[in-house]
Amino acid sequence: MPFAVVDTNVSLPATLSSTGLTRKFWILLAFGAATYRAEHLQLELDALEREVANVGGETGAQESLRRLTTQAERARAAMEELLPVGAPADWVAIGGVDLFSEYERKIPAVSAKLGLEPAPDPLTARRQVEAVCVAAEPIFDRATVPALTTDPDDDLIVWTALSAGADLLISDDKDIVPADAHGSRFFEHAGNTVLAVRFGYLMEHQLAGVDWAQIDGSMLAQLYRAGACGK
Repeated sequence: MPFAVVDTNVSLPATLSSTGLTRKFWILLAFGAATYRAEHLQLELDALEREVANVGGETGAQESLRRLTTQAERARAAMEELLPVGAPADWVAIGGVDLFSEYERKIPAVSAKLGLEPAPDPLTARRQVEAVCVAAEPIFDRATVPALTTDPDDDLIVWTALSAGADLLISDDKDIVPADAHGSRFFEHAGNTVLAVRFGYLMEHQLAGVDWAQIDGSMLAQLYRAGACGK
């Protein structure tokens, strides 16, 4: 199960534009989020039912958790029906306060660049991104973040990926993955490691087998409206 931190230079066009490969990749992350949520709710339910079975009886928490688990599985199954056969369900996005804040802050400028009028509500868009980034975000003191790139803002993004134990950091930022790095760069600090890759490198080396032509970018809006990506 690949855990990935997605930089805003990928997540913004992916979520604000209804077309393009970044958008289709974000739909895969939404599918991964639905799968991750359904699996973890089922694990919680199994653990609770074992605990209750040991003492006997039934609790209201069981019924509530059963309902949430059923809803999550239905959302996952609904997404699976819309995607091509064999679409990976195990890509999981990791978020972080700094990433979410940067995403929200850049929405007006990126929306203008894309010709979106009116621009999406930044808070609503941020919440939708947070809903896809289901893996637990790391908690750290910003003052202790080491210098990992030539840009302190990029240091926060790289450190988010390192401290979260991410497998990949997906970014088209030249300070994170320089042009002469051939699409990827390995970061290591204090025993933590992460591979930073450009989006094109990701498509070529990690997701070459996906039938992207069968994924419709407009699907993401449908999934949000249906609550399939909700927390």
